[in-house]
Amino acid sequence: MNQQGSGRPFRLRDFTVEDIPYEVAILNRTYPDEPMTVEMVEHWERTYPQDNPRLRYVVEWEDGQVVAFGSCIHPIGMSTPGAYWVEVMVHPDFRHRGVGQALLAAVEPFGWAQGAGRLWANCREDSAESIRFAEYAGYSNIGIRFESALDLETFDETPFVGAFDRMAQAGYTITTHAAERGRHADADQRLFELFSQAMADVPFPGGARIEPVFETWRTFILEGPTIDPAAIFLAKRGDELVGLTALELLVDGPAITGSTGVLREHRGQGIAMALKLESFRFMKQRGYRETRAHNDTANPPILELNAKLGYRRLPGWLAWEKMRAETV
Repeated sequence: MNQQGSGRPFRLRDFTVEDIPYEVAILNRTYPDEPMTVEMVEHWERTYPQDNPRLRYVVEWEDGQVVAFGSCIHPIGMSTPGAYWVEVMVHPDFRHRGVGQALLAAVEPFGWAQGAGRLWANCREDSAESIRFAEYAGYSNIGIRFESALDLETFDETPFVGAFDRMAQAGYTITTHAAERGRHADADQRLFELFSQAMADVPFPGGARIEPVFETWRTFILEGPTIDPAAIFLAKRGDELVGLTALELLVDGPAITGSTGVLREHRGQGIAMALKLESFRFMKQRGYRETRAHNDTANPPILELNAKLGYRRLPGWLAWEKMRAETV
């Protein structure tokens, strides 16, 4: 696509890998508290599964500056009810000039053409202009994923350390994926199977569920620049993996708890609490002062655990849905 709108001071064109630095700059201007790096996005670009449908555009201003990007993509590693994911991001200095509307009008038809029955999008709940944009475009709110933060410098683990004794008495131990790689040639596959089972019960807005594919998960996620095998904490009973807490270590930002889960038959033994505490110790040793978590409102056990630990609520992510016209 190479489209110059009549009378508009900008044009839409296809996204290229040379646009990644501009994409990262716009993302970090919009969400400075969880900064991205060019290395992160370049990794995702290199490992993106080529059979996964997507369409991407950027917007160039009349002086050649890239001021926005947009995409429509089939969600990766998830089971979704006929949904495609839409994203539109405009540099704050170029909003309210028709850029977002032009991008959305360009990317939405791709999802419908792929047979999608609905389109999904999200925005921060404290962004009034994004909410107005979504509502004006015909999207309806279908849920929210909470974001919360814990101050590691002031956190006191004393009231919670009994979880270590509790799980030990029940026959469980804690290790890391780095250690497991030294013990098992198929450690990545074993971790994948644990992750798939533990995350199967995690709810997302719109009825989506995590449904990863091993090779995509391994290259796209596990080998990413923010992942350290020593920062993936595992609970074991004997040689069986039964629970995990995995961290994403952002550069010049907080550490993110990407996932915490325990197999259903091993819950209620203090495992999740002990794994979280072990991860806090690791993050403090690495110099992180804050950790964050993202959780759905339909996942009360982890929300209750985070509240007990003292996480404070941050603006969450509103989930939006637009139905295909003939199915409304």
